[in-house]
Amino acid sequence: MASKEFNVIAILHPKKGKTDIVLRQLNEVAEYVQKNEPGVLSYSINRSLRPSKNGEEEIIMLERYKDQAALKEHGSSQTFTAFNKNLAEQDLMRAPMVLKMVGEQGGFRSRL
Repeated sequence: MASKEFNVIAILHPKKGKTDIVLRQLNEVAEYVQKNEPGVLSYSINRSLRPSKNGEEEIIMLERYKDQAALKEHGSSQTFTAFNKNLAEQDLMRAPMVLKMVGEQGGFRSRL
């Protein structure tokens, strides 16, 4: 039987000089998710190692969900909704967030 688990890759494009602010806010969201959303199996915040020539950076979220209901719960949570509102109100982003839902097809996640 196929697993209902799936991954989401979210790519955020903060304005130049705003990456640290977005990262702080994302870490607050991650803290909430870890404590309150058991259907979110992992929630990894990553920063691009090589900014573009003009100094723009990306934040790449690697998320794993137990099922669609867990993603729906996460997306509608007050904490995540407030985070998205803050991004807009504080004018932190240079482009919309890109979301990709993907299913594993092979490989491995951990050697532990």
